[in-house]
Amino acid sequence: MNKQLQKLKKELNELLSADSADWQAEAEELLVKIRFYQHERLVHLIVTMTMCLLTIILTGVLFTTTGDVLVAVMLLFVMILALTAAYLTHYFKLENHVQSLYNYYYKLQEKARKK
Repeated sequence: MNKQLQKLKKELNELLSADSADWQAEAEELLVKIRFYQHERLVHLIVTMTMCLLTIILTGVLFTTTGDVLVAVMLLFVMILALTAAYLTHYFKLENHVQSLYNYYYKLQEKARKK
């Protein structure tokens, strides 16, 4: 996903440096892509919040567990914590890329108005 967004941003930079294009059509095409990434962002938000909730729940279980089960709970906690960190990182990058796509859309709209 990250590579796709970087490639799209590179293409948009090349497009914006061009002298002429159908700016309105390009803006509409970008808006369709933005909608796709917004859906992706929503799905990742739900997954990320679920993982954060599981991490919080497992933290409570970890502090209340004793005996033989403690090792299994610790292992599960470490795995969930690692997944949560990965999801948070991915969501952060996705969010920032989508926000930058908004700026490209505004620039294309501005060029369409000047045409």
